[in-house]
Amino acid sequence: MNSETPSFPDHILPYIKDIKHSFMAFRNGIVSDTLRKAGLPHSIIFGLQLPQISQIASCLRNKIENGLPDSPDKVTAKLDEIADSLWSDKNVRESRLLACYLFSTNLTDPDRAMKLACGILSKEEADILCFRLLKRLPFADQIKDKLSNIGQSPENALQVYCGVALRRNLEA
Repeated sequence: MNSETPSFPDHILPYIKDIKHSFMAFRNGIVSDTLRKAGLPHSIIFGLQLPQISQIASCLRNKIENGLPDSPDKVTAKLDEIADSLWSDKNVRESRLLACYLFSTNLTDPDRAMKLACGILSKEEADILCFRLLKRLPFADQIKDKLSNIGQSPENALQVYCGVALRRNLEA
């Protein structure tokens, strides 16, 4: 795990600060302790549940849409850039999960999708990435096949799991 805190671009820093304030407002010590004991690899776990993460994503989307009226492409690009920054914050569980809600299917090509899938840190991330992004991609079957053929080894276990999770999502 990278213990280094990522630096965020200045133009998205206000959004990141708002997000982190929301994480603090919704924090749940009991859930956080339970997840920590379950062995999640993140050094910071606020204990948010998925409906709260979804709410933060929705509020962020609304805030950006209101700031960029009549510019859906700019809204998508800004949300995707924020998602990239959050995904790079490997120390914070909620940053990684929120990123999955913000990634754009229009801006995700097969290489990026594989990079994201191969960069997961937990089964929870794999499940949310597959459910929120990967299954919606027009080339989801290709990603599933690549992940399924990655080879069984301890260092590839999460990627193989991601392939299984994607298959499950595509069959649902």
